[in-house]
Amino acid sequence: YFTYTVGLFFSAVIFLDPMYVFEFSRQKLVMVHLLIITLGMKRLGSKVALYTALPVSIIAFYMMAHQDLNLPTFSPGLYYDESNYLVSNAVSKWPIDKRTYDDGRGTPWMMTGDTRTGLPFMFYKIPEIDYQRRWIPLPDEKEAVILDIAFPSSNVIRNDKRVYLVLHGINGDSHEGYVADFVDRQVKQGNVVAVMVTRGFGGSPILGDNILHFARTKDVTAAAKALKSAIRKVSDDGGPLLYGVGYSMGAITLSNYVATSGAQCDLDAAVAISGALDTREQVKFFRSASLWQPFITKALRDTLLSSFGDKILNRLSPQQLEESIKAASLVDFDRAFFVPYHDFEGLEDYYSRLGAMGDFVSYDNKCSQGRIANVSIPLLCIHSLDDPVGYVSGVYRDPEKVVHTGDGNTVLLFTKRGGHVGWPLGINPSKEAWKWMSDIASSFAEAVDVARKESKIVQSK
Repeated sequence: YFTYTVGLFFSAVIFLDPMYVFEFSRQKLVMVHLLIITLGMKRLGSKVALYTALPVSIIAFYMMAHQDLNLPTFSPGLYYDESNYLVSNAVSKWPIDKRTYDDGRGTPWMMTGDTRTGLPFMFYKIPEIDYQRRWIPLPDEKEAVILDIAFPSSNVIRNDKRVYLVLHGINGDSHEGYVADFVDRQVKQGNVVAVMVTRGFGGSPILGDNILHFARTKDVTAAAKALKSAIRKVSDDGGPLLYGVGYSMGAITLSNYVATSGAQCDLDAAVAISGALDTREQVKFFRSASLWQPFITKALRDTLLSSFGDKILNRLSPQQLEESIKAASLVDFDRAFFVPYHDFEGLEDYYSRLGAMGDFVSYDNKCSQGRIANVSIPLLCIHSLDDPVGYVSGVYRDPEKVVHTGDGNTVLLFTKRGGHVGWPLGINPSKEAWKWMSDIASSFAEAVDVARKESKIVQSK
């Protein structure tokens, strides 16, 4: 009876869960629920099984009838503006195999976005990286940005290779798993990788009261300018191209920098992985707020309080501090902590500054499109439709229109499965670790590299 009851409740829960419905379809999950009731009738008798199942099923089916799953309404695949010469040329040079995931190469026993997100961090071995730390002074305040730089064994920056600026996730640093995976693979290929450590993280002190917030793009501006300047100093013909790669919150910040800087962007292309363009929509993702965000929020709050307790006490009132400590989700924490600490007008104001599409109104013209229309370099945004952390479906209701904003430099790639900065490969995913993510970022950069060089040849003729 106990096993039957547990199975009954579990099967009712999963056919109401958007992640399971997306993975298996509601029809199949309802059939599982009805099958459990049928088996219960055979084992326990019809009266006991039905009396137990009736209240559970009535409530579950009532909730189902009034539930908005808010699943993605568009298909996975690559979206780009074919009229943009550089973008379309780069896509033509980009191997299809490198940007494909839903062909069976994923890990078959990881069956939802939750497992594809969480389990990789438990199984994968993180490579050791030998970084050289450099500090980049910020021009308008007494602070500096950390760049942890990894060089190839030759210690030579070759013109036929690439330089990458990497932005890590919300609670990470340069040793974060998927960051280290990317760095390790790139330096072995002769490329240079610089990881920008979020202000105050990775052992970086903050002299003033201006601690981190994720809508700030000037730190990325300083890092990109410093790298671009260094490249020019060691090369007479412009040197290797500079590419940005961002993960999760780092992807949100990277995309925002590309959009905000417009024609002044110092990157030659950028790849944003699992980072939404419009974080205003995140407040609607209640599943993430209840399941994933509490863990992320606690880690972020603990880091901030342990590192900047005195500064926080000087800025926040006791009530604001208490609300920050009680906040269970990132949305609540952003509202309780970052908004008052940095004097944003409210959560809407903070989120409108945070995402590259944060000021988007409509697709009518460049003005109403907001800063996403200012993107001047190829910007590839990669998402999995089963992402349990970032809200995908609300942001990209019409991907085709998003890629046609501005001059059409934004490229969107959606896979059906993959999770949040996950995309595990094979039966034993620890063998390949985060290879799919690392390869898709570097292969797009290589394609843009070739396309840009071809474009220069054409222009010279």
